[in-house]
Amino acid sequence: MLTLLVFIVSVPTIGSTYLLIADNGQDGPTSSSTLVSISPMNTTVYSEIGTTFEVNITITNATDLYVWQAGISFNTTILEALSLEEGPFLKQKGTTLWTPSTIDNITGTIHYHASALTGNTTGANGNGVLGTITFKTKAYGNSVIQLIEVILLNSHLTEIDRTLVHAAVNVRIAGDANGDRKVDTFDLYRLGRAYSSDPYKPNWNPDCDFNGDQKVDNTDLDILNANYGRTI
Repeated sequence: MLTLLVFIVSVPTIGSTYLLIADNGQDGPTSSSTLVSISPMNTTVYSEIGTTFEVNITITNATDLYVWQAGISFNTTILEALSLEEGPFLKQKGTTLWTPSTIDNITGTIHYHASALTGNTTGANGNGVLGTITFKTKAYGNSVIQLIEVILLNSHLTEIDRTLVHAAVNVRIAGDANGDRKVDTFDLYRLGRAYSSDPYKPNWNPDCDFNGDQKVDNTDLDILNANYGRTI
């Protein structure tokens, strides 16, 4: 997995916790918490500007989820939001009503989209994808993708307590393994250390997997070579 951010931000809201969680050795939410997350929590996009990629709004440990709504905020200097589409989680229980809202690429806001089950039925349980967001890269740099306006209701019209897990995206030149905005000998060094590795080997470095195929090999070397000496 990609290296995660090393800070935690917590803002209390009514009946819930609002977090930007990081893998820094501190305690996180309990395994019984209902989590609404942006997944993956940390994404590095190696690309030319104008590349599209997707992230998911996921739910973990849901109990009797009948209705959900969620919006997103993001950095408009780095990203352009193209769409938010309904995911399959509620649909496993039956027919859903999907209410898309608006995308504002001036303020960096996807206003809340919502989905509800229909009929006299119980809600969905477990884990799954609530929605999928498609972004396009506009510039190199970092953007937090933050959940906003999130509400979960069960089949008794009671709000479900939840923890929100936000995410970060880092858009880099392909070949920039250390994130210093240039492709040079320091990146070649890192590629050499990780060469012939995959996630199950001790020398694995996901920052050298420029094409995202879960291995570091000649394809990644070709990508680095194509941009060697480039600086932004």
